[in-house]
Amino acid sequence: MRVSNRQIMDTMTKNLFRNEKRLLELQNKISSGKRINRPSDDPLGMKRVLDYRKLLAQIKQYKKNIAYGETWLKDTESVLGSVSDLLRRAKEIAVYQATGTSTAQTREIAAQEVKNLYDQIIQLANSKWKGNFIFAGYQTKTNLPPFSRDEDYNATYQGDTGKIEVIVGEGNKVTINLHGQEVFSQEVDIFLTLKELKESLENNDPEMIGSLVEEIDKAFNQIDRYRAEVGARINRLESAENYWNNFNLNIEKALSDTEDADLTEVMTDLLSQQAVYQASLATTARIIQPSLIDFLR
Repeated sequence: MRVSNRQIMDTMTKNLFRNEKRLLELQNKISSGKRINRPSDDPLGMKRVLDYRKLLAQIKQYKKNIAYGETWLKDTESVLGSVSDLLRRAKEIAVYQATGTSTAQTREIAAQEVKNLYDQIIQLANSKWKGNFIFAGYQTKTNLPPFSRDEDYNATYQGDTGKIEVIVGEGNKVTINLHGQEVFSQEVDIFLTLKELKESLENNDPEMIGSLVEEIDKAFNQIDRYRAEVGARINRLESAENYWNNFNLNIEKALSDTEDADLTEVMTDLLSQQAVYQASLATTARIIQPSLIDFLR
């Protein structure tokens, strides 16, 4: 069977284009650093790449939630620490002013200090983090602070009992807030206790002052108990953060192993393919030249 010049030319052209396509693919891998640049490069590999990227996006969101929760809880812990310090001072006042060495005058002065302590704790109970009232339940962004008082030092809670949670894993949530009702008036009404201490000092009633020492102790323990709870939640978030950091590294490695090109291997293939391509060009040129001369004759 006679092979025509046209058939030879078609075959050479197809081979030349195929070698050129392979050369371009290798050059693209080197420029992108990726073994898979489109689904057709490796359909199964591309599916794994998309799955890994989706998982990395989920991990990123979990880590963002964890960071948000950690900051909220650490701010809460700091506020509760300040409340503890103020209650400690209130106890010192009560203990000293309940003794016989104190006088009506010293108790009146102490009453003024207790008023200041009361107002400082109110201010702390109305603390904000990034514009959010941290002890208001769900009422975090209202114009109304969670706590207020009247002229007689009667405190009112204006928040709710909502629990704010962050998702730190699939089906895994952590509550990051404490509402004001549980912290400041669940077992011991801290504001009522301070009001009674103020009034007992103003009334020069050492017996009543002495009886409030135990209540102030309970209030102090109440705050410390919530500080411990906040600390436990922070530890839980930090554990989740460490888990996701390690898992993120593993997924990034799996993604790299699946998607990234071995540049040394690709460079070797490129040099080899360039040689093949140059040989194809040279061979095609040798065949085309006689055929063209024959055609001109």
